[in-house]
Amino acid sequence: MPQDEVARNETQGQPADDAGSPPPRDERPRPRYGEYAPEGWSWQPPADERAEPAAPAPTPPPPPAPVAGPAADPAARPPRSTDRFFTILLLAIGAVGAWNTSVSLQQLPVAVQALYTDQGIGTYSPQPWLSTLTLVGTVFMLALYAAILGWAILRMRARKVAFWVPLVGGALAFLAMMVISAFVFLTDPTFQAYVDGIAGG
Repeated sequence: MPQDEVARNETQGQPADDAGSPPPRDERPRPRYGEYAPEGWSWQPPADERAEPAAPAPTPPPPPAPVAGPAADPAARPPRSTDRFFTILLLAIGAVGAWNTSVSLQQLPVAVQALYTDQGIGTYSPQPWLSTLTLVGTVFMLALYAAILGWAILRMRARKVAFWVPLVGGALAFLAMMVISAFVFLTDPTFQAYVDGIAGG
């Protein structure tokens, strides 16, 4: 074995064996994370390098219980004495109005004939469907008042503003009565002839 090769092996820390040939060179990469460690072995850092155990995270305080305010508890709202007074008054007026409207619808032919006589229009001849129309109108008026009454009571119990509910009901009842009356007049041949005579004159 050449002397320069023996010197190179000694310089690298790998002395030649008895046969004069160098030991086999380890071609594996240098281990970094214990790839070649024996089974069951685990690396432990030195005592001075071990990190202190992290302190447990503080337990967050429980959320506060919701406090019932005036918006959540209807009983905590201040009473509305003025609104309640006017609401009850309007409901009473609406009850009288609903009853009078129902009676007027049942007597619609008599009321139309009285108007014809006063204005000199002629004789009113009721259409065959008039009785059905008046019945439907009467049921609608009573059902409308019942719905308005229940709605107003619910709002008063919740201590909400309710005086406008009977006003809305009265407006709807007036509109329905106007539609029924206009339909009766516009479908009557006697009234149509009277209007045509006025337009022609």
